[in-house]
Amino acid sequence: MQNKEDNIYVDALPRLAEGIRKATHIVEKTMGPKGNNVMLESKLYPFHRITNDGATIIKEIKLADPIEQLGLSHLQEAADRSNNNSGDGSTTTAVLLNAILEEGIKSGASSMDIKYSLDECLPIIEASIHDQTKQITVEDIPAVAEIAGESKELARVLGEIYTSIGKDGIIHLEGSGTYQTSFSLIDGVRFVDTGYLSPYMATDGKKALYHKPAILVTKNKISHLKDIDPILQALIAGGTKDLVIFTDDMDSNVARALIELQKSEKRAINILIIKAPTLWKGYVFEDFAKITGATIIEDASGTSLGNKFRLDWLGTCDTIIVDKEETTVIGIKDISEHLKELEAEGTTDAKLRLSWLTTKTAILKLGAKSETELSYFLLKCEDAVMSSRAALRSGIVAGGGIALYNCAVALEKIDTLGARILSNALQRPYKQILENAGIKPAILRNSLTQGFDAKTGKMVDMFDAGLVDAASVVLGAIRNALGIASTLLTTSSVITTPPKSPEELMQKATMNPMMGL
Repeated sequence: MQNKEDNIYVDALPRLAEGIRKATHIVEKTMGPKGNNVMLESKLYPFHRITNDGATIIKEIKLADPIEQLGLSHLQEAADRSNNNSGDGSTTTAVLLNAILEEGIKSGASSMDIKYSLDECLPIIEASIHDQTKQITVEDIPAVAEIAGESKELARVLGEIYTSIGKDGIIHLEGSGTYQTSFSLIDGVRFVDTGYLSPYMATDGKKALYHKPAILVTKNKISHLKDIDPILQALIAGGTKDLVIFTDDMDSNVARALIELQKSEKRAINILIIKAPTLWKGYVFEDFAKITGATIIEDASGTSLGNKFRLDWLGTCDTIIVDKEETTVIGIKDISEHLKELEAEGTTDAKLRLSWLTTKTAILKLGAKSETELSYFLLKCEDAVMSSRAALRSGIVAGGGIALYNCAVALEKIDTLGARILSNALQRPYKQILENAGIKPAILRNSLTQGFDAKTGKMVDMFDAGLVDAASVVLGAIRNALGIASTLLTTSSVITTPPKSPEELMQKATMNPMMGL
């Protein structure tokens, strides 16, 4: 119900929940080996994307009702968080969030009573997942990868890759341009807690990906645009399209201007700013410069920005991939002498640096018969890689919704409002997977590992059949769904942002100092 004021809505929870229900109704049909795909209209390519990736689908949904759209935005946040943390579990997150909301509203209880009771159930769920978890090695990767990637061949190749690079190795995905899928081992380094300054700098979904960029590494603060303007002008004149700036100190006005430049379609050069990490900062600066061949700009060495800057102080690499938390550099310089120095140093810090500088890297080139198939395959392969990595770190649990079903059974032992709500909600993924396969769900009580193989309709031991999920993926889906749902259930009214007047919009459009660069 809307109040007289245009931006105030009371008794809004049902409409918030309806936005989530509509989106969940779409993605829940994709669950399991017999789930359907969804076609997403694309204006960027000459083909439309076909996928069953929950996070990708949910992100594309737009609802006409503004309050339903606000509800959907919370679902998008939960799904996005699951996808970012482990690369999988976004559809399960959506199904759980929707189910918790439905059960909570249906209970008719006080909203705060529901929230407190739901939150008290989380330790029981976490303990149940812990009890169900089995640790694995790289030899077990094909089972995990096949479920997420929907391909025995991909699972086999990923098994070979992880055998070659180990559980901490780096895998970069790209199309092969042929029907064949293959991989090769190359030199690469991953830096954690080292991401881009702004998501506007992403070029490929949530990642920034550049080939053969110029790389500036500076410890000196970039205080004014004139500090880097000579570099930009020289690179543009030389035909360089991409500049990566690795720094930890930049004036906020400069950062804002460079972000606006990157957003402009008229820009003459792409600029990617990477934030140096808080921890190990000095070491990372040195190692990043070594692997890219860059000279570190700092007063102590007599180097500086501005007119005295020399272009041969810039480094480069074959490919750099950056998201909000990690930077991966592929095709690095020869650092054998640097590694020898670290080995000779022999300190704990030196050993840590050796570990990240000697991590093995694989390029996985995916084959496909069409651009549409390649687009689908890339998303599934990304899920498989992320799930495999998560499984190696956290272990595996029975798949097919069975681990969640077991959590529901564990909650039945306590008689609380939250336990009753969650016990029903946690069974939804299991039931939906079987429903999508045309199988009537059965009550399971006998074993923590027994469940239906939705592909064959037979009761199997999920571990023996290779039907498994990464434990962190399952637990992440629960936490993200519960965190959003329990808070939404306490929401009764919504106050939206009033629309801006044409004058305000015009004023904002003229506040862009970098459009002429």
